[in-house]
Amino acid sequence: MEKRLYFVAGDVLSNIAVGIVSTGVATLLIGGNLPMLPGMLAGMVVGMVIAMGMSMGLLAPRLGIMEIMMPCMLTGMFGGMWGGMHDLSFFASLRWGTYTGMTVLVAVYLLNAAIGGRQKLPE
Repeated sequence: MEKRLYFVAGDVLSNIAVGIVSTGVATLLIGGNLPMLPGMLAGMVVGMVIAMGMSMGLLAPRLGIMEIMMPCMLTGMFGGMWGGMHDLSFFASLRWGTYTGMTVLVAVYLLNAAIGGRQKLPE
């Protein structure tokens, strides 16, 4: 888990950006016009495509592929699902995209710390 400021700030900003864009685009394309399950599935696809494009094309060359792909793909998927199954205004979808990005990032950091456990330093 990276702890340098450049990478932590990159994680935060990239997850917020992916959350905002994926939730906003899913709201504009689907916007609660479908029933809940098809809207959620369509939003998930839209969010994952956007997250893949943003993380692979823009973010991974600067911040590292493994540190960016996992949280950004989850953020895109959840943000797209949220935007696809709820009838939100565009500005509300941007707010929920920000919330989704931060929630996913905190969850990934906590799970990474729990899975890694305490490491002993070599003597």
